[in-house]
Parts: sequence; structure tokens; C-alpha cells
Amino acid sequence: MHLLTCRRVGKSLMLPVSVLPIAGILLGVGSANFSWLPAVVSHVMAEAGGSVFANMPLIFAIGVALGFTNNDGVSALASVVAYGIMVKTMAVVAPLVLHLPAEEIAAKHLADTGVLGGIIAGAIAAYMFNRFYRIKLPEYLGFFAGKRFVPIISGLTAIFMGIVLSFIWPPIGTAIQTFSQWAAYQNPVVAFGIYGFIERCLVPFGLHHIWNVPFQMQIGEYTNAAGQGLPWRHSSLHGRRPNCGQTVRWLPVQNVRPAGCSYRDLAFC
Repeated sequence: MHLLTCRRVGKSLMLPVSVLPIAGILLGVGSANFSWLPAVVSHVMAEAGGSVFANMPLIFAIGVALGFTNNDGVSALASVVAYGIMVKTMAVVAPLVLHLPAEEIAAKHLADTGVLGGIIAGAIAAYMFNRFYRIKLPEYLGFFAGKRFVPIISGLTAIFMGIVLSFIWPPIGTAIQTFSQWAAYQNPVVAFGIYGFIERCLVPFGLHHIWNVPFQMQIGEYTNAAGQGLPWRHSSLHGRRPNCGQTVRWLPVQNVRPAGCSYRDLAFC
């Protein structure tokens, strides 16, 4: 039962992953500044591709929700509501928990759950849909019965989840960044081996997509021209040509590189 559920998670992640190739092509061609392309066309292509990477958490939230509800559009709406409420809840609660100014938390991305946050929001929406899409309410609340109740309960649940994540996510996020630094600079050979071995072991079971997503979308950061450290997925909006690095061959999506920045994403200089 658990194996089938995990396989279903893997399949649901494939929908958002399927949009990455076209986004990568648009971003790569637009950022290359080819002489035969008008500047405005290159700019439009780069911004179009970058918009997909910038909204990747929301895209994953929708993909996970649809994957567990037989592509019902109500779950997609609920996932958007849940993700937005969860993020804003963390933005309010995290400064109180960490005793830090909101500006510092935003600058250090201490409350940035990234793609994993999107997956959590999608899971909330999917669970609430499957649990409540046939719910019946008193007659005076009949308008909110059935599927219309799903976005409401998903949003309320997202408030609770945002509060919980405000406590547990900062150390998790710090651990992820510490691991990415270890993998990139301290012992890349061991990191290569562990990642590749586990990924290949999961392929026969169809579970490798679950293992891949955090590496492709969450781990790593890059430094822009202003010296700001940003999560990898933001590189599409802020970056230019990289100074060095060869990404892990199992992470093909990261081979579509933004132009003019140095970044650290399991890269080997």
C-alpha cells in the first residue's frame, strides 16, 4: 500500500517536471543573446522561461494535487489557496519564532520552503479534496457544500501548517544548505556515489522522481552579481553566465544554465 502511494507521488511529480524542458529552452536561448535574435525577443524568451522556474513551488503544488484527485480542477484551486496562505502565515509567524526582523529572514531565505513547500500544499489540497468533496452542510450553508468546501478547509489547514513549518523549517532549510555545501566542496565524490546509487535503486520501483526533486529544485544556491546568495531556482531571474561548474549528470534540468553568475548547486569547479 505504501509502495503504491509512493509511486503515485512520483507520477504526480512528473506533470510539473514536464514543463521544464520548454521553460529551459526559452530561458537558455533568451539568455544567450544571439546576434540574430532581436534584443526584445531574447528578453521576452528569457523572462517567459524564468517565470516558470520562479513559480516552480506553485506549479508543483498544483501537480501534486491533480495527481491524487484524478485531475479534478477544484483540487488545483485548493492547492493555490493553500500554498498562498501557508507562505504568508510563515512570513508572519517566522519572525516571532526566530526573533529576527522579517527583512533578515527574507534575505537569508529562512522561511523559504521552495518546491517542498509546494508539494506540502498540494498534499494538503489533495487530502482535503478526497476527504470532503462530498460533504453535506446545513441548508443555510448549502452553497459551501461539496467541492466548494475543499478550498476553504485547505486554506484553514494551511494556516496550521504554516505555523508548524515556522518552527521546524528553519533548521531543515539550514541542514539542506549545509548538505549542499558539503556535497559541492567537501566530498563531491561520495555525494555523487550516494545520490546516484540510491537514484538507480529506486528506478525499478518508479520512486526515483521523489528522490530527484529535492536535488533538482531545492538543494543549492548561487551568488548573483550583487553578492546575494539565492536559492537555485531563482537563478533564472537574477543570473547571467556562470563562472564555473559542471553539474551532476543525473540532474539534466540544471544543465540549462542562466548567463552571468556564479552558483553552487552540486557543482564542481
